Amino acid sequence: MGYETDIDRGIFDTYQFANRDLQEYLVIILAGFLVLETAVFLTIQPATGYETSLSGAVPQSFWYLFYIVLGGGILTLVAAAATGSGYWRHGLGLIIANYAMYFFLPKARGYRFYGQGTADALRHFGDVKGILATGSLPGIWYPGEHVLMAQMTMLGVPLDAIPYLTALLFTTIQIIGIGVLVRTISGQSGSMAAGLAAGTPLIYTTFHLSNHPAMNSFMIVPVLLTLTELYRRSNDKEYFILFLLIGVFVIYLHPMTTLFMVGLLLLTAVYSGVFSRLSLTRIRTLSPRLGVAFLPLLFAWLTKFGQTEQAIIQIVNSQDDATPAARELQQAGSVEFSAAQLAEKFITLYGTTAIYFTIAGLFTLVTIYWFLWRGQRYDWGLGTTHFIAGLAIAATFLLGNLIVKGIIRANRYSLLFAAVVVALALIHSASEKYSGMTVVLAILLVTSGVLAAGAAYEPNNHMTYAEYDGTHYIATHYDQGVPIHAMDTSHKMQAFVLGKDSPR
Repeated sequence: MGYETDIDRGIFDTYQFANRDLQEYLVIILAGFLVLETAVFLTIQPATGYETSLSGAVPQSFWYLFYIVLGGGILTLVAAAATGSGYWRHGLGLIIANYAMYFFLPKARGYRFYGQGTADALRHFGDVKGILATGSLPGIWYPGEHVLMAQMTMLGVPLDAIPYLTALLFTTIQIIGIGVLVRTISGQSGSMAAGLAAGTPLIYTTFHLSNHPAMNSFMIVPVLLTLTELYRRSNDKEYFILFLLIGVFVIYLHPMTTLFMVGLLLLTAVYSGVFSRLSLTRIRTLSPRLGVAFLPLLFAWLTKFGQTEQAIIQIVNSQDDATPAARELQQAGSVEFSAAQLAEKFITLYGTTAIYFTIAGLFTLVTIYWFLWRGQRYDWGLGTTHFIAGLAIAATFLLGNLIVKGIIRANRYSLLFAAVVVALALIHSASEKYSGMTVVLAILLVTSGVLAAGAAYEPNNHMTYAEYDGTHYIATHYDQGVPIHAMDTSHKMQAFVLGKDSPR
């Protein structure tokens, strides 16, 4: 039988004190860098002409400070996960404040709007203008996010600040949601900090800034699964009511997210039942009826819109076209880049995805080994099961024309649970005192955060005041009977400028 001497305890206390002491110094230093970053942010001047890249227009000193605070914040969270300290609160505060300036960069640079051209955000903000102008829903298929934005405007938030505030809000919900979810399913010391560290990188890159309801609504999923787990364990009606309220809200946020939610609940129910049978200790299981209950509500809502039928027809008619995966390969093969340039582009755009998938894939193999020879672990199995399911869903999207296009968007389910699995890997590494592995995971998390933030802002994706004013003038003054040969504007830009309720 082992025992602990006073000397052993003294060494342990010194180790813990030194770590927490260093965390305190790190937080103070990062706060100083954040103050300097804020000062640089306040000196950013509005653009005087058209510029192709927001990233290149912002002072380099801002980016140095931003990445220092972002990386330092992640390291603070990792240190808190390893030592079980409460400095994760300070790390979280630094990261959210850091991201606040990052998300409002287009506003500081004086852009009329970030996310133009063919971006769906233009049409969605046209819907918001329609709600504000008429006080009703102008035939919106999924009005949840639009109503939220309109309410924020009614409360006094300027409409031109809503895109950045909403993007920051949903990203913050996801980061904290992953932290709380990991804490709930793991229950180990430092699990909250580990979840926050894994959730910090902008894993959806450009979609964190796009204000797309399909992506923003999916950022609520960690909260839903947390409430599901709490309800499964306690059978407490308060958790059930909260889950129902958020679940019904998701129906009005986006139909695809609702289907994801139903699938998530059904898979969690199946997993809990299988785990209960295989495990030596019986656990409460989740009834599949919880997920199926949302299908009638979804059906009742969506059948009111002709757009539902159009979407189904579009899916059926597009099956003869090239699949999203084939189109991506064709585009990659058609560019005149060398192999090294293609590799650099891949790392820039999908570096975070590759890192998270690699860690999650390796940990999935460890989980399988553990289940077969070491014993079952509910949290590991839950995270890896959903991760594998997310990969299967992404493969289905990419190999078939199911409206959802784009590697990041198609992989949102697998990316979310890859972050959960990364957090579980960090918890295991820290709890077993694998210092080398913990250091490697910390480096990979910081690298992921830097790569994701660097890929989020796209070039040539903002609207100037000249574009806005020109579109508004042409759309409101020209004679529709007179042919115009010099105007080039999308219907989404017109919806944004005039509002969805405009007869034109």
